[in-house]
Amino acid sequence: MKKAFTLTELIFTVVIIGIMTSVGLSFFKTNYLLNDVEYIAVKIKKAQFMATGYQHNDFGSQNSTPDYQNGCIKMDKSSLEENATNKHQVNYKVHVDIEVVDGGSDILCFDAKGRPHVDDFTTASLINTQKQFKFSYNGDIKYINIEPITGYVIITN
Repeated sequence: MKKAFTLTELIFTVVIIGIMTSVGLSFFKTNYLLNDVEYIAVKIKKAQFMATGYQHNDFGSQNSTPDYQNGCIKMDKSSLEENATNKHQVNYKVHVDIEVVDGGSDILCFDAKGRPHVDDFTTASLINTQKQFKFSYNGDIKYINIEPITGYVIITN
């Protein structure tokens, strides 16, 4: 009667489990396109939130240049990537290629009411048609649509 496994049997079992694990893990690839598009959509929503209730122009002073620090986002890789400034944050690298579909500005701003603008914060610069950004990675494409007036962010294929 056998009461234990031999060393050869244990090694053989561990090797087979290792092979099965490596084959299984090869099927789980990171979907950079979906991850990046969702990350960028959150960054757009954050810019909209930061702009809500914020007065961008100080009309009482001589300098009436809009303040683009709050409520604006530049849609390019270098501007969207984040570097951790403390141990509770994570570095994030954007992998997708970004294109403005209508060929307009790659800067998207929101006013104090959360409405999307293209340049400054005047009524004339309100987005009156859907703004669309195209993201591509390894031949796959996704879009982010910014709705006029409301500033809703919609991810489409």
